[in-house]
Amino acid sequence: MAANSPKQKGEARAVLYFTSRADGEAIKLRRDATILGREKGDVLVNDTEVSSTHCQIQNIAGVYHLFDMNSSNGTYLNKNRIVKVKLSDGDIITIGKTSFRFALEEDAKVRHISTIFKSAKQNSPDHKSSLVDTLIEGEIRQKRGYLMHLKIKYKDGTFEEVKLPQKLVYIGRATSFGRFEDDVEISRKHVLIKLNDHGEIFIEDQGSTNGTYLNGNKIKGMHQVRDNEIVRVGAIELLISVKSS
Repeated sequence: MAANSPKQKGEARAVLYFTSRADGEAIKLRRDATILGREKGDVLVNDTEVSSTHCQIQNIAGVYHLFDMNSSNGTYLNKNRIVKVKLSDGDIITIGKTSFRFALEEDAKVRHISTIFKSAKQNSPDHKSSLVDTLIEGEIRQKRGYLMHLKIKYKDGTFEEVKLPQKLVYIGRATSFGRFEDDVEISRKHVLIKLNDHGEIFIEDQGSTNGTYLNGNKIKGMHQVRDNEIVRVGAIELLISVKSS
């Protein structure tokens, strides 16, 4: 496939084209991260083989990456099952029985395209209006903000609570807060914690030596963390909560 850059001049914007529709229905991706799933996310797909939160497309320093979110049936790029992969213009993403073509377009040409996609009624006579929600980016930006709170339990049984204003946080021995540097089982950059615009928390191990655990299970790929679920790195446990800012 072509390199991860648009042929058009001007600022690039990522778009998904629903390949099984003749009219070229499109979804404009968010500038940070877009979640695809059957029940939760920015792109909702009515496909029984698609997990509730299936995969995520994330913009990292201007380059788009595709992450599987521990889906039951897997995420495929150009017919190859992936966990994490860089995207290029023209790539085909398949989840369940549904496929999208990833494209990089000139931003000015896609301003009219919605950022929200719902296919729950795609077989109805009014399928076109049900496919694309009328919610625009301005409304998304006006949504209330969220703050991430970490309750950290150390090996010696002591606790520490930290309030974080940022939406992306790396936990490891290089972290500027906490006492993670005291645990030799923790890598310098061990796990990524991400807070999305919907107030949902996701974690991804960063190739750590000893792994990241969610409720006692070693994780691979991107995972959602719900209330009261425990994340463990080394001998340290993290309880992550979200509060409105």
